Amino acid sequence: MAVSSKHTNTAPQKPFTDITDAISICFSIFATIKEFKNSSESALYILEIVTIVVFGVEYIIRIWAAGCCCRYRGWRGRLKFARKPFCVIDIMVLIASVSVLAAGSQGNVFATSAIRSLRFLQILRMLRMDRRGGTWKLLGSVVYAHSKELITAWYIGFLCLILASFLVYSVEKESNEEFETYADALWWGLITLTTIGYGDKVPKTWNGRLLAATFSMIGVAFFALPAGILGSGFALKVQEQHRQKHFEKRRNPAAGLIQGAWRFYATNLSRTDLLYTWDFYEQTVAIPMYRLIPPLNQLDLLRNLKGKSFRKESQTETSPRSVI
Repeated sequence: MAVSSKHTNTAPQKPFTDITDAISICFSIFATIKEFKNSSESALYILEIVTIVVFGVEYIIRIWAAGCCCRYRGWRGRLKFARKPFCVIDIMVLIASVSVLAAGSQGNVFATSAIRSLRFLQILRMLRMDRRGGTWKLLGSVVYAHSKELITAWYIGFLCLILASFLVYSVEKESNEEFETYADALWWGLITLTTIGYGDKVPKTWNGRLLAATFSMIGVAFFALPAGILGSGFALKVQEQHRQKHFEKRRNPAAGLIQGAWRFYATNLSRTDLLYTWDFYEQTVAIPMYRLIPPLNQLDLLRNLKGKSFRKESQTETSPRSVI
């Protein structure tokens, strides 16, 4: 279910819900194609009903199963669980799907363009594939770890953009109608330095072309740096996670080996100066009917026994006056 746990991402129903999300989004895209929509309106109608039923039942089960966690017990806890972002997204998508069906007429679920646009809220279902937010946490950790490098690259790239746009605007504004304002030059510089290159604005003078070529070689290098920084950061982070998993796999066997070696060493009968602690506790915690005593009464019993033993010791220690 959607209850956060260690096994949430490997739940048996998760692949089914992910595949259903993908199919629903694909049909939402195909529904915008006129030929496909006219030939398969009934299929889309049936798919919409199945999708609503599947995700409605899944949403109800998740709300019910949330009570397994102590934080979400009772109706208030379940209401708190329903206010989580992923649950809010699910209910929004369900309401949008039901609205599309309610607005349909004679099996046509795409009656109006306004209601039809609500179907694209189903794209939010793709967020369900990562309920625990591991992807966003990984991205945030990489950006935070390399924030200085990213800020430096973006700062230098921004300076190149401002300077290149201003120089090209100064050269081209009198002979080129495409560079009438500095905003036009900034648009050209952004599209050029980010290597998109729409081609809607092009320098026509030789001075403008020379400046554009020079700043393109310099600016593109700095605009491409963040991609390399993020790529290397992701690689290092994934390598660190693999190293941590490998360490955790070896930690428990190593701890068991150390404990076994110490027990073997401590139970050596030839060493009289060693006393293994579990033998001491096995002898002192030998209380009759220990397993039948409720857990809450065990502490009271131990306190009473301790108090009785203390009173007995105090009674045996008599003063000289009492002896006389």
